[in-house]
Amino acid sequence: MGALITIIVPAYNVEKYIQECLNSLVHQTMINHKIVIVNDGSTDGTEKICKEFEKEYKELITYVYQENQGLGAARNTGMKYVDTPFLTFLDSDDWLNTRYVERFAEMIENTDEMPDMVFTLPWVYDSSSKCVLPWKDKNLYDKIFEVKGDISRVVTNARKKPEMYALEVTSCRKIYKTTFLKANSFQFPVGLKWEDVPGHFILLHQANTCMALPEVGFFYRINQGGQITSGGGKSRLDILPIFKQLLQIQKEYQFNEIEKAYVMRVIVDFSMWSVDVTNQQYIGELLDNLHELYNKFSQKEVLYYLKNISVDGHRESGFIKCLGSGEYKKLLDYETREQAIEKYALNISAYAGKGKNKRGLIRGGIQCICDHGVSYTLVWMCRKYLFGQR
Repeated sequence: MGALITIIVPAYNVEKYIQECLNSLVHQTMINHKIVIVNDGSTDGTEKICKEFEKEYKELITYVYQENQGLGAARNTGMKYVDTPFLTFLDSDDWLNTRYVERFAEMIENTDEMPDMVFTLPWVYDSSSKCVLPWKDKNLYDKIFEVKGDISRVVTNARKKPEMYALEVTSCRKIYKTTFLKANSFQFPVGLKWEDVPGHFILLHQANTCMALPEVGFFYRINQGGQITSGGGKSRLDILPIFKQLLQIQKEYQFNEIEKAYVMRVIVDFSMWSVDVTNQQYIGELLDNLHELYNKFSQKEVLYYLKNISVDGHRESGFIKCLGSGEYKKLLDYETREQAIEKYALNISAYAGKGKNKRGLIRGGIQCICDHGVSYTLVWMCRKYLFGQR
């Protein structure tokens, strides 16, 4: 009998972390898996380490080299080498719970229907403090999949529970049935960051059976530098073509009203965050493009989102309205941003069903730590909560 699952590991200049990542894969409590490493043109010692693992664990590991094309392309390359019923992805600076394969195999053995997608619940590991933190959507995850005592027996899909679209989008927290991906001709966007976002919506829309494996997952490393979510430079603009893809996806797949609202949720959430962290050299271009994009939303779509999905209806209503107005440039500077948002929020707050349901210091702080690290978060919180609000 062949292996059950393939774990695809794209690797680019991660000599500091790749050994820990691969050790977590070759030392699983059950060997019922294969490993595909795609070296995406590394220029450091990554290749040497990967080849050493390939030599020692040749029955487990397939090693592939390609010229640098980015994470999406590396994952697409890895999928070409999959011949197992299931596959998943692991970023090379993270690592996997050592019982991952064993627990997944037990799940499949006791499941009548082969799931299209299986969601796991990762942990956040702070490299600076050495602390392990809960994953950002743990409460929602536990609610959707009715997790009790680290066990879930729920079989569902996004048609039954559209709130699944609100789960964090990373592909590394999902296990996919290989034939399901092939049937949908699935590929990651190439040459763009945020490549997980389009597939999250396409595949959830198409999946008939989704399950949860809550006891195991991967450890997501923060505060080590070099993450795509760190910094506020030109890479922030990569979110713009992703937004356009999302709008095209909802049209092509004929999303219903609630699905469109969850698309808007991602766009609004990423937009507000990007505006807060993008530096002055690029924020003008970001806002120009967002202004054009937001003018494509109808008032009906916006109000439905604010009433039914938004977790901070007051502030988000102001942001959406301001960004679509002729005064969107007031979002350029932190000093005028909050005043502009508040001005427009007051104009339409009657429609924002959740009122002033503030995201809050704790939730915003945890999110920022996960994305940027402790040092950046302390500066951001001081600006936002001590000096930025009236």
